[in-house]
Amino acid sequence: MWTEKEVTINKKKINCLVNGSEIEVPFNDGISKVKELSVDGKSHKIINQSNVGDRDEIILITIEVNNESESDKSRESSKLSK
Repeated sequence: MWTEKEVTINKKKINCLVNGSEIEVPFNDGISKVKELSVDGKSHKIINQSNVGDRDEIILITIEVNNESESDKSRESSKLSK
């Protein structure tokens, strides 16, 4: 589901639509050189960018998302005595 969030790109805060690893950003020529951005204070590496419909209106950015949740960390093997 797409939700509106504030994304930081090049130290500028931009209102964007975010859906998991996809972000729709208003067109800006300077974004094509960016390698990472921040969503909810967490930095993410940009995997792909595309100018939607080549209309210079929206840039669709795909980011690398770490799906490891806190509960996964608690499942690490414990040392039990035998």
